[in-house]
Amino acid sequence: MRASTLLFFVALVGGTQSRSHDPPRVSGVLRERRGDGAARAAAVSSVPLHNAATPGLLMPVVGIGTGGYAFKPTDAGEIWNDTTAEKAVRQWIHLGGRRIDASLSYTDQVGVGKAIAAAIAAGEVTREELFVVSKVGSGGLIAGAAMGYNDTLKQIAPILSTLGLKYVDLILIHWPGPPGDSKDPACQGQPATFKACRQETWRALQDVFKNGSTKAIGVSNFEENHLQDIIDMGQLLPAINQVEYHPYWHEDELVAFCQQRNITFNGYSPLSCPDYAPPTHHWSKNAMQESTVLEIAEDHNVDPSQVLLAWELAHGVIVNPRTRDPEHMKLNLEFEKVKLSADEIKQIANIKPPADNKVCPDPHHIK
Repeated sequence: MRASTLLFFVALVGGTQSRSHDPPRVSGVLRERRGDGAARAAAVSSVPLHNAATPGLLMPVVGIGTGGYAFKPTDAGEIWNDTTAEKAVRQWIHLGGRRIDASLSYTDQVGVGKAIAAAIAAGEVTREELFVVSKVGSGGLIAGAAMGYNDTLKQIAPILSTLGLKYVDLILIHWPGPPGDSKDPACQGQPATFKACRQETWRALQDVFKNGSTKAIGVSNFEENHLQDIIDMGQLLPAINQVEYHPYWHEDELVAFCQQRNITFNGYSPLSCPDYAPPTHHWSKNAMQESTVLEIAEDHNVDPSQVLLAWELAHGVIVNPRTRDPEHMKLNLEFEKVKLSADEIKQIANIKPPADNKVCPDPHHIK
């Protein structure tokens, strides 16, 4: 979510809501990637995707996020544009990173694509060794990324052309609504729910999946009611649900709901977004600075960021922390060495969150 659009989106969906549950006793099924070459890449595990995914498709448990919150130096957070995205993704691949999380609404996919092309040309990686994610349906945040059947199909060519790829590994519906400037009758007007619009968008993605433009399809920011709309279609289920997840905001009932249906749960902002707190927030610290996390990190002799990522993976949640710092990238690629005890996992889950405990808007308010 961009800083310039965050306040608009919060007003649109009606603010945020505090939700916290005890974590379920569910763990992800992990497999080690093979043939990556680089030592760090070989050390990163992957999850097999199910439902609307090509059989045997593996998704690395850690990726790099490429959506920043700032457009100019005076904005809060890191600036991500084509230049910064190209440099960061190029470094990520060089260090062994293989999953890249992008979106049309981040407005830096050209830079992401240049980095991918350069890494392949340099012989550091093959296209098949990378896992590239993009998204459609920006929730009305940018023009040309509306929901609906035809509007969704129109976004596929720009996704592939900006990235310079013949296919992507995963495409997500970015938000369950609102539909933006959609021309689809199912997405127009002021309906009591965007259910029909979500279903038409999902129907389009299924066709994109079937024609080979992507190896898997999924959703993002979908709560149980939004997922139920897809389930009610009686067709393919999402392979992925990408949702904000960190100690301040962990919807573990939603995680369990997804895992019971073989929908892999992917957490974004897994470090509670330390470079940025939304203008409406007044955080005195981020999750990495919590005393509980610092003490556990000291006990394991690891970085606090690695403790948080290990905590999320212990719940079967795969992650995509965003960073432009090569040293932070190395930490992210090596976090799986951290093995937390059941008591440590519980301690982190019980951290008291700040009053405004969510980075992005709350999808519960999207009808």
